[in-house]
Amino acid sequence: MNDTLARDKIASLAKSNPKKALEGARKISDPWFRAQALAWILRFTDADLDLIASLIEKSANACNDAYKCCAVRAWEIAALSERNILSKAKKILNTATRQAQNVTPLSSRSEALFLLFQAAVRIGEAEALLVHKELNSSCATDGHWRCQRAIRDAAKILAGTLESRKFFW
Repeated sequence: MNDTLARDKIASLAKSNPKKALEGARKISDPWFRAQALAWILRFTDADLDLIASLIEKSANACNDAYKCCAVRAWEIAALSERNILSKAKKILNTATRQAQNVTPLSSRSEALFLLFQAAVRIGEAEALLVHKELNSSCATDGHWRCQRAIRDAAKILAGTLESRKFFW
């Protein structure tokens, strides 16, 4: 079974048997897919969350390029946010956002920051605004379509988030 299929299998298994899913995730050879599988487990397990988070961090750091090292952390941040473990999610978001400065070319940096932005929205508006600011300052001068798309889509998400809050105040 390839690593993509293994990740998908573990994502399904994590809901019903996180312990068995963890055993399977540890066997995924590609750190990118292993980190994603572990993030699925993080969503559902009652096991030691710090252990799983450290395994995700190790997997992310083992990725073979700067983009993968920071972008894959978005999965972990989203999982932590869904579990309302916001202080840890914020800490990882700050680390990953700083790591994104090492991503080249800028078009890849914009993709990494957009993934982190989407995860940041799950934490809160302030965090989303910080990543959005970083996305703009890093990539706004680059004319690459990926940079422009990431900036445009992040702005639309922010506008929608702010607009929807009007109805709840």
